[in-house]
Amino acid sequence: MDLESTEIFVDLDSALCQALQGSSVLFLSHYMGHRGLVTRDAGSNLVASPGCRSDNVLVSGVANTCRHLILSVDPRHPLLGLHAGCLSGTKEVSPWTRYLEVELPCQLSTAITAEEIGKCLGKIQETLETPFIGHNQRKIRQEAIKLGILPDHGVVSHDEWLALPIIRPYVHGLHLGATDLLVLGMVLVKLRTLKLEVSDIPGTKLLQEWLARVMKCYDVTTLTSFFNSLHLPAHSVACSCNSLSTDVSAAVPPTTLDEGTLTKLEERFEYRVLPNIVTNWDALSVLLKPQRGNKNNTNKMHQLASILRGVQGCVETLSSVDPTRTLRIVDFCSGAGHLGIFLAYHFPQCEVSLVETKWGSLRYAKERVDKLGLSNVTVCLCHLAQFTGRFDIGVSLHACGSATDAVLSQCVRVGAAVVSSPCCYGKITPSPPTLSYPRSDLVQEVLTESAYYATSRQADHMSENERAMKCIDIDRLEFLKDNGYQSVSISKLEPLTCSPKNNLLVAVK
Repeated sequence: MDLESTEIFVDLDSALCQALQGSSVLFLSHYMGHRGLVTRDAGSNLVASPGCRSDNVLVSGVANTCRHLILSVDPRHPLLGLHAGCLSGTKEVSPWTRYLEVELPCQLSTAITAEEIGKCLGKIQETLETPFIGHNQRKIRQEAIKLGILPDHGVVSHDEWLALPIIRPYVHGLHLGATDLLVLGMVLVKLRTLKLEVSDIPGTKLLQEWLARVMKCYDVTTLTSFFNSLHLPAHSVACSCNSLSTDVSAAVPPTTLDEGTLTKLEERFEYRVLPNIVTNWDALSVLLKPQRGNKNNTNKMHQLASILRGVQGCVETLSSVDPTRTLRIVDFCSGAGHLGIFLAYHFPQCEVSLVETKWGSLRYAKERVDKLGLSNVTVCLCHLAQFTGRFDIGVSLHACGSATDAVLSQCVRVGAAVVSSPCCYGKITPSPPTLSYPRSDLVQEVLTESAYYATSRQADHMSENERAMKCIDIDRLEFLKDNGYQSVSISKLEPLTCSPKNNLLVAVK
């Protein structure tokens, strides 16, 4: 992805929370020297803003977008820190990604005074007050001497020198990082909407020095040009940022499952046999075959073939309604794209999108797409919830825990057909207000919340998993029926030995 050929899309005209995220991306892009196309709207009909696109790659989210802009200039750019790891995690696992994509923009959007803006920077202030400790203390201290942060070794004794705390000049250590620029970008834009100055923000000496230090990265001309391009809403509307799920596994006591309840749920659906479509793997390119080391991953190949059979039925059903329509298939939680690429090859008349949060996996997928010459594949580096486009068939293969339910919610959002094989039932956790359990009206009547989570955990125990798995998946099918799906069924990945998590849910509205 080349910086100048990359289009950045931001939404600066809706909620101030989203506008602040978009402006922080533009702030960093100005620093990087981006002078390419900037679109002041949602920008893409597939993923949420802020984001960027180049060729058949779509990126969404503050962290992902900024990492891609920086990596397009230099894969080892110092803004990304040691091993280019800065902001590489999703908001579920990285506190700094969560701070930039959820906490800071939401807090700033409602702040109306300099004091409130200062409180929004509490995490920055707390971090600056924590001495910097790295993996190689001697090397770090030598570098700190060059930067004037520590006195020379000769001024104090060796033991005293090793004991001196290193006051970090920037959030992640001794050097300016992407987080510093993104935080400052949001703060400066918010100050401008309130007609305030940086000097108005109260805080400790360390915070004031940090603000001044990062401000020096920009000259007055660049800042003026940046601000002249922005026209933001002065007041915030309701924030749409998603809260994180809460792990309830420790809070829910063990529950003895009622045999009658299990039997009642099991009788709701019988396993359906999928159409017998034979996949001739010998005739396919090695790029379409999942590998384990230097050998084909036979189990994964069987899983892909089973999913193909489910998708084939959905494609035929939807195409019979409108034969001229180009169907879009979305492979959620695609990983390295084995499933999505396999489907794109077998359904060249369909558009296929791979949605994944890890760029390393998507990069490998894109390399294979290019080598295979598939022109109907788009890769989307984004959180599952950041995929906002319309599609016709949603697929997932072993999306972990609640991710399967998030996939079903995405399909319900647009009325898309579902072909999904769930996994890791014991990791199901609620994420209010978007995900709560049980999901269906029927199962809410027969299972309490604690019994539901006990059932989900039991589904991961080999001795009793079959019945528990089916009960959880029946709740999912009933949820789809509650939302207007007419044809819903549960099948099996074949052969059954290809995975212990071998249920396959298929639904068409």
